[in-house]
Amino acid sequence: MQWFKRLPFRRLTGGVAALLLTLPALWPLLRPGFFVSDDGHFHIYRIAALADAWSNGVLYPRLFPEFGFGYGQAVLNFYAPLSYVPGALLATLGLNPATAAELTIALGFVLAALAMYGFVRSLWGPAGGALAAVAYTYFPYHLADAYVRGAIPEHFAFVFPPLILWATTSIFQEERPRSPLLWAALAWAGLIYTHNLTALLVAPVWAGYLLLLAVSTRRPRSAGAAAGALGLALGLSAPLWLPFLAESRWVGIALGPSDGYARHLAPLDLLIQWQPLYHYRVQHGGVADHPLSWLTAVMVALVAGLFVWRLARRSPPLLAGLLASRAAGEGPGVRSLSAFALALTILAIFMTTNAALPVWIPLAPILANLQYPWRFLTLAAVGFAISLGALPGLLKPAAVSASRATRTSSGVPRLIEAWRGRSPRLVEAVLLAALMSGLLLQPLLTIPAQPLPFSAADAWAPDRMWREDADAGQVGATWTGEFMPLTVPEQRWALGRPAERAADGPAITPRPQVRLARLGYDQVELEIQTTAPLNVRLHQFHLPAWQATLDGQPLATRPTGELGLVTADLPAGNSHLAFRFGPTAAWLIGGALAVIAALAWAGLAWRGRSQARGPAWAAAGLLLVVALLGLNRLGIGQRTWTPRPAGAAVGDVALLVGSDAAPARGADALDVTLYWFALRDVGANYKVFVHLLGPDGAVIAQHDGDPAGGFTPTSRWRSGELITDWHRVPLPAGLSLGEYGLKAGMYQPEPLRNLPVDPPTGDGRVDLGTVR
Repeated sequence: MQWFKRLPFRRLTGGVAALLLTLPALWPLLRPGFFVSDDGHFHIYRIAALADAWSNGVLYPRLFPEFGFGYGQAVLNFYAPLSYVPGALLATLGLNPATAAELTIALGFVLAALAMYGFVRSLWGPAGGALAAVAYTYFPYHLADAYVRGAIPEHFAFVFPPLILWATTSIFQEERPRSPLLWAALAWAGLIYTHNLTALLVAPVWAGYLLLLAVSTRRPRSAGAAAGALGLALGLSAPLWLPFLAESRWVGIALGPSDGYARHLAPLDLLIQWQPLYHYRVQHGGVADHPLSWLTAVMVALVAGLFVWRLARRSPPLLAGLLASRAAGEGPGVRSLSAFALALTILAIFMTTNAALPVWIPLAPILANLQYPWRFLTLAAVGFAISLGALPGLLKPAAVSASRATRTSSGVPRLIEAWRGRSPRLVEAVLLAALMSGLLLQPLLTIPAQPLPFSAADAWAPDRMWREDADAGQVGATWTGEFMPLTVPEQRWALGRPAERAADGPAITPRPQVRLARLGYDQVELEIQTTAPLNVRLHQFHLPAWQATLDGQPLATRPTGELGLVTADLPAGNSHLAFRFGPTAAWLIGGALAVIAALAWAGLAWRGRSQARGPAWAAAGLLLVVALLGLNRLGIGQRTWTPRPAGAAVGDVALLVGSDAAPARGADALDVTLYWFALRDVGANYKVFVHLLGPDGAVIAQHDGDPAGGFTPTSRWRSGELITDWHRVPLPAGLSLGEYGLKAGMYQPEPLRNLPVDPPTGDGRVDLGTVR
């Protein structure tokens, strides 16, 4: 059966209804700016960083060099990147990254609703599908994930569990399930590339569902096909999970999970919130951060009650004929899948309570990686939506045996049957409309979407991110320091501050000659002439992925100092020294596995092209993506440039070896980047200035401050370190087009004096040339 093609136009009505019912969930996104959340601003910075990498020709950046006060964080070496792709694409097209993040949230809601609608509709028809889509969209934790936590990747991961279950179900429905196998592989790969922890959560649920299908259909070979889909997905996603497993021992992830989950397990008396309208938590870190709404609890109880009532009236085997019926009846398919969905909902909710602590403790080596127990509410949302989608079928009159037909129904079931006997379609429509309205309005009206101004300049420039990190005592736009290399002994809260007990070190003598030969997104090439051995450091945290070559030959790197900077030992002489981030062995092996899996996926799709064109087209797209990523990793398409040389020494503190200037993104300003080569450890905190000069040589705009936005003061500089120093010079209003001069230098604030420049200049400033 070509399950993805059998959608006649008339059947699209339910999908359109599900889509329209999803749109009210997007209303907080209509406000200007962004919104206050736990993590949302972090993801804006990551979207902007990915878009910036693309502008430099790097398609899959493992490293974000500007994160962590410019010391670099290998975020996407350990964190799934897919949810940032839609936003980065929009940002590349010119949209404010904050707006792009909001549109990514909107896309997540829409795709998740359509995925759940399609799955449940394939089981029980359009009414059940629309009800399931509404229940899934407005499950309070789903809304909180977007608007309270701002957890964009976890929110986007809601798209994939229904797709995985849908494709897996179709594998058991078809004699030759090539198409659903291929779609299941893509759905699994999509989830893994979207959110690591949600994939970990879904895996045991999928295994249980697979067992249910295998037992009920007596088709164990189909279970093998479903397992093959997961195998293909693991191959396609190997570039993510293999480096994660191999290289996470280098960063904070290796410290392992803590027992902090115990502080977030909900007491049973706080599990359900009984206010008429749902109230979201307003402070992070409390117990029962995300309680169930009373309406959710009532709906679970209603479905469970109807399920038990149906079992009491009829008693065929619970697992028999799971796939034998759809919405047209009460068949055992409704009962068995209802049982699975209800069990999933109840078990997932149980795992968020303190009653589950005896389960958490022995499984802590695995479960504690989830950090927060309420991540299980993602599974609860899946189970709740599926079980509620069965409700229209459970409300239909049941066919009863002759011996039971004489018995008189009583209570609510009898009342429902009486109403249905008078006007069944009208009653069903009224009941479903009332239920959908309650599910929609009860959590929607109280979303605490407090506006947060977030300009394009805030997103594109690193200074707001660095300022927020410094204020929170964190580093790298995250809360737990999981991407911080273990070779950095300095405390996170101290990184953006002047070094304590800093002292001047001996200057490098004789002074080396240093030229920036070439720069790239994650690579540096230097021409260095020195008469003595020299330690050359990058302004980047060391990770083994940082590799160096000396005149084309491999050169060892190591971490040095309290910041664990990338360091290479250079011998005396004239040398070409190059640094590049990766690739590591794990990257290469993961890429090879992805190529093999993509070829296998494409081969299966091509063999089945006579049955379905969809997988064949997808095969071409998949191979194209894999080929582009592979070639790009080899350097093809990556942008490199040579900064404008400066070649001046500022006192005995540093060499100013080059500069770049470009219009600021999202601001009426000029971004000027200075490249310093430190000549010694520095004890004082000197200030750097950049002057924009008019045609008459007068200063018409300037920026003064500590280097690197104020978060790498010179007391943090180490001898032989190459520092990237970013300055934003605001432009005066009405500035006419033309060429303007740029000069820079360094000064001591107390007593005020410019550090001398060599070669000497009349005004103590280094000439950086002109800018148009």
